[in-house]
Amino acid sequence: MDNNKFERYIEKTLKEEEYKVDELQKERMWQELEEQLSFEKEKKKKPYWIGLVSTAAAILILASGLLFTTPGHALVDTVIKWFEPEKQVKIPMEGSEEEETATLNDQSEKGYVIYVDEEHYKLEEHEKYDLITTKEPLPEQYPEVSMKIIHEKDQPVEDTIRQLEAEYDLTFESTDYPIDAQTARTIDGQEWNSPVNRFFVISDKNGGSYIFHQKYFLEASEGHGVRLSEMLKEFHIVEK
Repeated sequence: MDNNKFERYIEKTLKEEEYKVDELQKERMWQELEEQLSFEKEKKKKPYWIGLVSTAAAILILASGLLFTTPGHALVDTVIKWFEPEKQVKIPMEGSEEEETATLNDQSEKGYVIYVDEEHYKLEEHEKYDLITTKEPLPEQYPEVSMKIIHEKDQPVEDTIRQLEAEYDLTFESTDYPIDAQTARTIDGQEWNSPVNRFFVISDKNGGSYIFHQKYFLEASEGHGVRLSEMLKEFHIVEK
């Protein structure tokens, strides 16, 4: 066997052995993960939480090859914390950051969960949409502050965008803040209380789409506007 053939043989053999090791690591980690989730299921009284953790586990493992070099316990800990009942979030407010507690709102029957800043807002369920609005009603002189979440199950993103552009005379563009989405905005005037409408559209990963319609006023762009967008960061699509 000449040197080139021998080198190719060695390279092939090493790759095959590396693949076998990766597969064994993967199998051991899945086994440990399943055992840990089974244990957590006995401890917790919220069955939906376990379902969310299982979904998150699959996403994490499939998304990153680096996980196979991470100790099993570290992976399990990461997965278990993925959808905690509460989490600390940092809100950028006027040049500084405020740390606040966000609470998990389970809307998995509608295909999603979201963390809500329940110190300032609440989530209301309606027949055709959910609405995040201020915890206490604003005084009459202030325009509405809210974020409507609409699930268009049978309408893909492209059709939803065409519908919104026609209805509101909008032009959508891509954005990566606060999430990867198509977005558009209108501002009705330049006064402190001029209404702002901002739209985000994303795929529901099943042929449909989600619409997020934020409403606030110009003076509140750095206040309520930021808070609504930071909550949108914590929107997660899940399986039922």
